[in-house]
Amino acid sequence: MHNAQRRSCLTWSGAWALGGVAGSAWATRPLPARADSPHVGTATVVGDSGLAARWATAMKRDLGWAARWEPLDDAALLSQLEAGAVDAGIFLSHPEADRLDREGLIHDRRTLARTDVMLVGPADDPAGIRAERDAAQALRQVLAAHAAGAALWRAGPAGSALAALADQLTQGLASKGLAPAPGKAAPTTSTLPYRLTTLAAWSAPNAMRSGLKVWLQGDARLSLKLQVARSFRAKHAGAPLLMNWLQGPIGTRALLSGGSAWQVVKG
Repeated sequence: MHNAQRRSCLTWSGAWALGGVAGSAWATRPLPARADSPHVGTATVVGDSGLAARWATAMKRDLGWAARWEPLDDAALLSQLEAGAVDAGIFLSHPEADRLDREGLIHDRRTLARTDVMLVGPADDPAGIRAERDAAQALRQVLAAHAAGAALWRAGPAGSALAALADQLTQGLASKGLAPAPGKAAPTTSTLPYRLTTLAAWSAPNAMRSGLKVWLQGDARLSLKLQVARSFRAKHAGAPLLMNWLQGPIGTRALLSGGSAWQVVKG
């Protein structure tokens, strides 16, 4: 048997075993074409941080094929995962994912890692939060400064994990904002904004950091998990192998090789 044929047998027999199904007919199934590999929606930060590329390289070397990664914003990713438009999704922890899980619309949900969330803003700190260590209080102070026309707050994209986290910390004020104070002009859009960002995004090669400073990091509530789940409506045979590979030693090594932006969650 040629080496390529032997690898095909080993790869797909391994996929079948890891997926929890036995069958000798699958042991001789050929490697999937690129178009037939699992279609995986990924949070944009997975690509921006270089993690998707590291996974793809390691997967091709280890398995002989790689998933079809598609970067999507958080809301679109979870919507497509629910609809079965993607076989699996890799996303930041989100209340909408919790709902889909409860309703059985996604399954086999696993946590791969976590990343810190940071409050960043102008280096001159017009909101005056430099001494604040409580994330909720710091955000409220920024929102008050925004309403007073002294600083600019930029909420995360609608439906994003960061927007959901900010709203959790401020009881919904972060996305709605505070009413402007009478007689106070709104901050100009040219003003550098305060915003939440992940350490994974902040550490990315193309991250916009000029003029900004990290003002708050380390509050236990400022963290998001990187999770993966399969769609209930999609039944790709390679998805179970993908899930196990991501949590296995080679997938984990690729995740950690990018530095401290991602940390493996114990237990």
